[in-house]
Amino acid sequence: MNALVDATRLRVFREVVGCGSFTAAATLLQISQPAVSQHIAKLEQDVGAALLVRTGRSVQLTPPGRILLRRTEQLLAHLRDTADELAAATGADSGELRMVSFPSASATVVPPVVGAFRRLVPRATVTLREADPPDALPALLAGHHDLAVAYDYPVLRLPRDPRLAWQVLAEDHMAAAVPAGHPLAAAEEIPLAALADEDWVTPHPSACRDALELACRQAGFAPAVVSETNDYLAMLGLVAAGVGVAVVPRLVAAAAVPAGAALRPLVANRLRRVVAVVTSPNGHRPPILHTMLHLFQSMVCELTHPDLPLTASE
Repeated sequence: MNALVDATRLRVFREVVGCGSFTAAATLLQISQPAVSQHIAKLEQDVGAALLVRTGRSVQLTPPGRILLRRTEQLLAHLRDTADELAAATGADSGELRMVSFPSASATVVPPVVGAFRRLVPRATVTLREADPPDALPALLAGHHDLAVAYDYPVLRLPRDPRLAWQVLAEDHMAAAVPAGHPLAAAEEIPLAALADEDWVTPHPSACRDALELACRQAGFAPAVVSETNDYLAMLGLVAAGVGVAVVPRLVAAAAVPAGAALRPLVANRLRRVVAVVTSPNGHRPPILHTMLHLFQSMVCELTHPDLPLTASE
């Protein structure tokens, strides 16, 4: 058994057993059913044994599951007591945490994570700036921030600065955005090549634009760009208005998508962003930083649209 069992996974396990099903637990916890399944699967990996057996719409505990359930409340109580003692010893219940985040994360996953952080550490303060990685990461190295929420595109193979530590949270496989009345709006998935003859709404020249153009070249075409914006919500508004099609991060699906736009997964999608929290090992690391890092790791995949989920990091 892995000695470092995640407390969030224990809580999810407890609720699944108490509710009698994954679906009911998801409703109670206000997360998606796939997220519940993912927590249980990872907990079983940590424990090294199957904990639950699905029987129709309900679940039954295995012998190891009964043992873990018996210990779960005790384990969670010990973790709470340990956290309280550590906070008292390190001053981890106060201080300032300086964050910088890219815009689509700032509009989706950052607010709930910061809200959860403030409930856990009410005496702490959080300052948030917004910037894309080309600006955010040098500022992090310069000591202006304690952590950055950043992304990169593996398809571009851009080197990462070795002075920075990346804690990968999830993979964001990009989605196609088409007008609601488009013939492909009802498709289960859309091949990128199927959009070759469309007008396109794209980001301005940037890493996002470079990744899109490379993926389009690999699909055998160059996008006919008729409008540019780095604001993905504005991009979706243009798609809904019939200006063109676009490719957007799945994170955007967690925000308000206009009724006139439809988001669909891309077939055989190599176009993806890696979402991470980045820190500078040589920079300031206040005790409350660990709390924020843990919240991002445990919450990020639960805060996206259930039809377009992110892929959790291993």
